[in-house]
Amino acid sequence: MKLDSQKIEPMVRSLISRLAENGHEALVVGGAVRDLLLGITPKDYDIATSATPEEVRKVFGRQSRIIGRRFRLVHVMLGGHLFEVSTFRRRPSIEERTTREGDDGVMIWSDNEYGTRDEDAVRRDFTVNAMYYDPLKDEIIDTVGGLADIQARVVRMIGEPEVRLAEDPVRLLRALKLVGLFGFTLEPELAAAIRKLAPSIALSSKSRCFEELLKILAKPSAASTFAVCQEYGVLDHFWPNLATGWNSPAGRLMRNLLQLRDERVAAGVYSKSQTLGLATLALAFVGPSLRQGDENPGPLWSTSREASLRCREALRIFFEPYPVPKFLQIRTREVLMLMPSFFQAEPQHHVVSHPQYRYARELFHHLAKLQGWDIGQFAHWPEASPESARRSNHEGEAGARDGGGGNRRRHRGGRNRHHGPKPAGGQPQ
Repeated sequence: MKLDSQKIEPMVRSLISRLAENGHEALVVGGAVRDLLLGITPKDYDIATSATPEEVRKVFGRQSRIIGRRFRLVHVMLGGHLFEVSTFRRRPSIEERTTREGDDGVMIWSDNEYGTRDEDAVRRDFTVNAMYYDPLKDEIIDTVGGLADIQARVVRMIGEPEVRLAEDPVRLLRALKLVGLFGFTLEPELAAAIRKLAPSIALSSKSRCFEELLKILAKPSAASTFAVCQEYGVLDHFWPNLATGWNSPAGRLMRNLLQLRDERVAAGVYSKSQTLGLATLALAFVGPSLRQGDENPGPLWSTSREASLRCREALRIFFEPYPVPKFLQIRTREVLMLMPSFFQAEPQHHVVSHPQYRYARELFHHLAKLQGWDIGQFAHWPEASPESARRSNHEGEAGARDGGGGNRRRHRGGRNRHHGPKPAGGQPQ
């Protein structure tokens, strides 16, 4: 099995060459290698190296900065692209990972024990995510059977599934995302372990789980991924509010809306907005509460201040227990509150020029299609004004940077690390 090296961002070779010239081994690792083998152009790249964070910093100087505590790594900026460069790790011993009073040493709280490339491979989560690629030699390095599992389209845990999932329960979600995104099948022992340990996802911090939620929405497979989470009993503990309404009329409407959104994202119709994703999830569940005491005769709610206040409270309840950043809460509410405007025959300037207009129009269009509404006048509303398109695209990019209004935290294979934009080789999210 061979990957298409032409799909690799040129700056990746430049980064790896500079590390090699300074005597360090450096390789592309993880999801980028998996995607390349599947014929997909990666949206971002992780680099693994024998160099310590301080040695990486010495090579790239002001183009780099060391970040993180639990998992120290280096952000390197080259040619306008941000890359994450991590040192080869080994799995920490029970003594090394027991860092909290009363801790049993199972869950990994600290992951800064450096090791060899082979040790780094076996501490990763799944075989399909633990392959390395050397773009200078055009060589794939696979010591865990990832190539065979890619060909068989199987998700297989490296090591004992129950032990590895207990180390970091977020791995349950990562396994299910591979199923939802690529249509892979879980290896039977892993599938059984996920069903058994589904409640353990509640042990992970809410900020980490919300980050995973945003990552699900960043792909054109959100509907299938949530469905897989529901099938394996993980949704009950990952997002109880969504699980409770899954089979209700609102839940069915939400799934249909999300499927239409996924199709549009896959077609590249618009950037992958976090705001639109959250609004799509919330609409069916929040909408009924906006009609309480509302005298508006139309199919939707009024755009009154009272309805806006009800919307704010309904969104807060729906997204519990997640710490949704204030700017995302506001933008999601604005999308929902703009939607009734599209029943008017003539476009209104204050609506069309609104920064969330583009996404409100998109969501209204999906809803109208599913509800079978006769909205001939909707054609008079432009897809987006130049100003709203520019601001909405900026929102999508800023959301990818911030992931919540501040430094984004990214977690992979038991890691806890700050994250920034990585637009290499792909469209901003």
